[in-house]
Amino acid sequence: MINGLLKLYNMDQLTFKFPFSKKYYEQDFFISSNNFSAYKLVESWPNWPGKWLNIFGSEGSGKTHLAKILEKKIDKIKLIEAKYITDEIVQDLNNLDCLIIDSFNNDINEKLFYSILNQSKQLENYILINSVSSIKNIELNLEDLKSRLRSFLFIGIELPTDDLLKVIISKTFSDKQISINPKLSDFIINNVERSYEKMFKFLKDIDELSLSTGKPININLIKKVLNQ
Repeated sequence: MINGLLKLYNMDQLTFKFPFSKKYYEQDFFISSNNFSAYKLVESWPNWPGKWLNIFGSEGSGKTHLAKILEKKIDKIKLIEAKYITDEIVQDLNNLDCLIIDSFNNDINEKLFYSILNQSKQLENYILINSVSSIKNIELNLEDLKSRLRSFLFIGIELPTDDLLKVIISKTFSDKQISINPKLSDFIINNVERSYEKMFKFLKDIDELSLSTGKPININLIKKVLNQ
């Protein structure tokens, strides 16, 4: 079963690192069918189908990591969390090629957001907005703002499936010549938050604890890491 999944996800020649670091290196971004479209768009900048992009997905799905990858590709760029946006950002657009708004939510100043989009349209700026759900589903009062949102390209990121997580766990340990019982894999999947970031951090922590204690990876070691 696992071998078939390895072939399906084309991972039989990959060596996994533990990309949970907040440094957000591009080589540490884990690419799968769940996030491939979003990653390819970020990688292909400035050759986007349009100027404005909304990447949406649950917490831990890799949106901020993608934003950091894009930030390193562009000289005149600003990355800002939505809660820190002020009127000054409208003027900042004059000196930017791209604006990234991270952690976007429903609690927005519609007039300010509309001004940002209008100024960006005039200047032909690129915009990337990261959000948990698609911004086209936000309830808005300004009809003109609703119209502006139709200019965005919407790309969703899905969280990893059980099968994909099994592949990640199996491949990570097999690269270290460690055999793990499938029941332990199931226990890990059922108890670690479903995100690439949390899973890779857990696998790093369990590996380090196993090495430092000289004990094999078993249920007791797993529970110890889970309770840290």
